[in-house]
Amino acid sequence: MGSNLVRLTDKTYMTELEERIRGVNEEGLNKRIASRVLDEMERLKRLILVGKTPLAECPPELYNHPVFVFWRMVNREVAMASKKRANAYYRKLRASQRSEQGLDEESEGEDKAEEGEQLTPEQLMAKFNEDLQEQKRIAIDKGTRFTDEHFAHPRVRARLEKHMGSNLVRLTDKTYMTELEERIRGVNEEGLNKRIASRV
Repeated sequence: MGSNLVRLTDKTYMTELEERIRGVNEEGLNKRIASRVLDEMERLKRLILVGKTPLAECPPELYNHPVFVFWRMVNREVAMASKKRANAYYRKLRASQRSEQGLDEESEGEDKAEEGEQLTPEQLMAKFNEDLQEQKRIAIDKGTRFTDEHFAHPRVRARLEKHMGSNLVRLTDKTYMTELEERIRGVNEEGLNKRIASRV
């Protein structure tokens, strides 16, 4: 009011003083309310971030907050990925079930065929050998298996016998393979040095 003197008998003065005091109190109250609202928003945001409050309960004031926009995007991506994984799993499960049913039907057919014709041990052995040869032929055609001629290559056999005294290779023996490598390297270096010396 610009002075410490109060005019108690002046109605206009007292009305203005009352309005100003009320205005100051309301302003302070509004500040405290706004501060508490912000504190509550921060508390709720922390609860949502730590997972104690579901994102669905996010208030409208926080809905467009960058953190929660990002969270919604992440949740959508996670849901889509989970759906894809679930669909792939169910497709794989259905395929395996169909294949198992097919195998069961085939095994039933084979059982019936075996019941229809009983093979002697000699016939079974011959059939097994035929299947084995067929598998070898398929593997050779695919290039995943060497032929007997490849295994018995004279140069390879001769070099193995020369270096190691035998044409049998112990592939799982580390000491043997290290020694074989060193001997082959030594022979190659010796041959290289001879060629260099002859050219000099």
